[in-house]
Amino acid sequence: MGFGIFIHRSDSIYDDSPAEQYQFPSQYLRRVETCIGDWIIYYEPRKVADTRGYFAIAKVRQIISDPGVPGMYLALIEPGSYLDFANPVPFSGGMGLVEQGVLNDHGRISGRAQSAVRPISPEDFNRIIELGFEEKAPLLPRLDNDVPSS
Repeated sequence: MGFGIFIHRSDSIYDDSPAEQYQFPSQYLRRVETCIGDWIIYYEPRKVADTRGYFAIAKVRQIISDPGVPGMYLALIEPGSYLDFANPVPFSGGMGLVEQGVLNDHGRISGRAQSAVRPISPEDFNRIIELGFEEKAPLLPRLDNDVPSS
């Protein structure tokens, strides 16, 4: 088992529904198989206008052959596991790239960054999760001085 990144575009030609299934070609089958029973992070590429970057997590339950499209597969998502981030996480920010695993030996972005499905290290996974769920402001304002006293 292992963590993964699944690239998803809102204008995708694939039959994706991030909370339910992710359609992919056979070339990614081995990579997706390593994610069965584990968490993936959805990423919307920078080429998409108003990109959300890393925007959600989900748990891969199983893989099946797509019954409607030969040579394609569906990663079925564990029901109830899909969760949007409170804060979409950009590919790069003030601290550089959040997904260090896409860097080559020279510190440059490698071709791995273009892969629709790719593994991600636990360190990169945790960094993105922490940023995605970071509490930037209290959920509700505190108004202690407006509370009537008994």
